[in-house]
Parts: sequence; structure tokens; C-alpha cells
Amino acid sequence: MGTPEKDTTNETKAETYEAMAVINRSFEQIMSALYRLESKGVLGDDYPHKQELALREMSAKINCNILASVNERELDDRNHYSRVRASAERRRKS
Repeated sequence: MGTPEKDTTNETKAETYEAMAVINRSFEQIMSALYRLESKGVLGDDYPHKQELALREMSAKINCNILASVNERELDDRNHYSRVRASAERRRKS
């Protein structure tokens, strides 16, 4: 079992990935709703398509921002656990 700090880090990591999934699903739900409204005649032709471009751009910007932070954290974790594993292997061999 890890230290409380690492448990909090892992919990934060899981929450980050879950939040990102919620954000991406929400964008998809918005687009589906717009296309449904278009099919019912509530929205004009091409309106959902025009909005989709803006929504996809916004989604990509949000994802890039989140992923930049997540990537940095994952690289730190990879380096940390690589050092811990190497140290444990050296201790086991001696």
C-alpha cells in the first residue's frame, strides 16, 4: 500500500481521466442533440454542422490543455517508478 500522498495522487489522476471522459461525452451529447433538433425541423439545415466545427475546436483545445498537464504528471510518475523499481532490483540482487 502506498503512502497517503501517493494515494491522493492516484485518486487525483483517476478523477482527471474521469473528468476528461465526461467532458468529451458531453460534447458528443450536445452534437447529437443539435442533429436531433435539425431532424425535427427545429434547427435549420447546416446549423448543427456549423456549430460542430466550433465545438470540435473547443473540445480539442480543452483536451490539449488537460493532456499537457496529464502528460507531465505521467512522465514524472514513469521516471519515479522506474527509479524505485531499479533500486528494488539492485537491493534484491545484493
